[in-house]
Amino acid sequence: MAKLAGGDWVVEALRAEGVSHVFGIPGVHNLAIYDALLRRPGITHILARHEQGAAFMADGYARSSGRPGVVVVTTGPGATNALTPLAESYAGSIPVVTIMSDVASHLVGRDLGALHEVPNQIDCFRPVCRMAETLTSAADIPATIAGAFDLLRTGRPGPIAISIPNDFLGASVEAETRRGDGRRPPCHVADIADAARRLERAQRPLIIAGGGVIASGAERELLALARRLDAPVLTTVMGRGSVPEDDPVWHAVLPNKRATEGAIREADVVFAVGCRFAARSTQGLLLNLSFTPDQTLIHLDLDATVIGRMFKPQLGIVGDARDGLTRLVETLGPGRGTSAWDRARLAELKTAASPRYTREVAGLIATLRRALPREAIVVNDQTGINYWMEWRYPVLAPRTFLYPVGSATLGYAVPAAIGAKIANPERPVVAIVGDGGFMFSVNELATAVKYRLAIPFVVMNDDRYGAIKWLQEEIFQRWGEADLANPDFPALARAFGARGERLPGVDALPAALDAAFKAGGPTLLELNVTVEPPWELK
Repeated sequence: MAKLAGGDWVVEALRAEGVSHVFGIPGVHNLAIYDALLRRPGITHILARHEQGAAFMADGYARSSGRPGVVVVTTGPGATNALTPLAESYAGSIPVVTIMSDVASHLVGRDLGALHEVPNQIDCFRPVCRMAETLTSAADIPATIAGAFDLLRTGRPGPIAISIPNDFLGASVEAETRRGDGRRPPCHVADIADAARRLERAQRPLIIAGGGVIASGAERELLALARRLDAPVLTTVMGRGSVPEDDPVWHAVLPNKRATEGAIREADVVFAVGCRFAARSTQGLLLNLSFTPDQTLIHLDLDATVIGRMFKPQLGIVGDARDGLTRLVETLGPGRGTSAWDRARLAELKTAASPRYTREVAGLIATLRRALPREAIVVNDQTGINYWMEWRYPVLAPRTFLYPVGSATLGYAVPAAIGAKIANPERPVVAIVGDGGFMFSVNELATAVKYRLAIPFVVMNDDRYGAIKWLQEEIFQRWGEADLANPDFPALARAFGARGERLPGVDALPAALDAAFKAGGPTLLELNVTVEPPWELK
């Protein structure tokens, strides 16, 4: 037991969990935490320019590294500014821990008009968090933070919000730090044996791999199972990189209807692992997924509540993806299966593309892929080219393709790229963003300048919200309120202290990226291009 101020307990608890970076902005109510960060070594603070940016940085940090991202924000508006990023982290099952101050403990919930007060502040966060709690005692600070990290180690990842009344942060209390040793639950041996029997008998087995495979670090086990079964692998957007997409076993990204619909229809046994069948990807503007009564669906996931929510499986397995895949490979034994898949037919499906996938769009994506090393991290926003990249850009390693698939929010790429670079300083990180999305979070360019982060921000400029214009024309045969009055982007970058360049065309992109990666700070690369989204409404 030791006696420390509440702010010190916050920092000590984070240090005990191995946290090396936190993102945030100081405010009058959370200054005790910042004072502890200044006095206690071991944690580097990254100062953002807006709490939304700080939380997106934490998301990018976590999504690219697998380590929890941590955000520190102040009471009321500081806290609620982080809600949109947490909604994205929730949808993507990304571990982000948000520690926020609150009004003094005797004022919580009383709606008396205290400074920064949001009555029952924590209630704003419960719908988008795995855990959201307001502390009722300063002595609970270290145990609550330890419990939050333990939850992330043992259950489905996602955001956590801890609200601490500001008087607790300054109070000296006796407590102790601890680090939990929990692990994810294993799969039941009988379920694994049943799954192995069904997969062994399958003529055309198919694997659908989601983000749970990457979260559990089960990429090698997934590849071993695919080769043992001679089964093609589809990945969800969150599961991209779980199989290198230049490996023959990889087939396509699930929402890519033209490549996946035929393969799914022809499979007799479908094994979905670490995948929750999100409606955006399975019932969206492209794929309308369904299974026939004569198909067998086996669904393995860490979260029991997602099994059967969208599609009822013949066999549901609750447990860790890595444990389940390892046991399946062991149960099936050595050798290599010989499935009855028509490989020529699969190859034809794999390359199928909409007539709207133009040579120009394909050339832009191919140029970008050639210009980047295998380990480079690509951070996407939401713009015309990003919608195509969602399932057309080749992803060759896990955690190298960051995409806000859950919320499809504008403004993600700039701060998330900063978080990814902080987590992976030795690796190239590039943000691909539209002119509209860039202006959502342009202020965080100042953060990249402050920390001298050599990130190229590639701004695809069509002077409008291009996807919205396209939808308006498709649905209503007219468009409006989507055209933008943009600044001179390279000049704006230079005003921040960054490099700025307007590229003459796509062919100039590789050399510009190479120079940007070698620079002593961020570079804005503007590319004037119009790309329509891949959606098929008719």
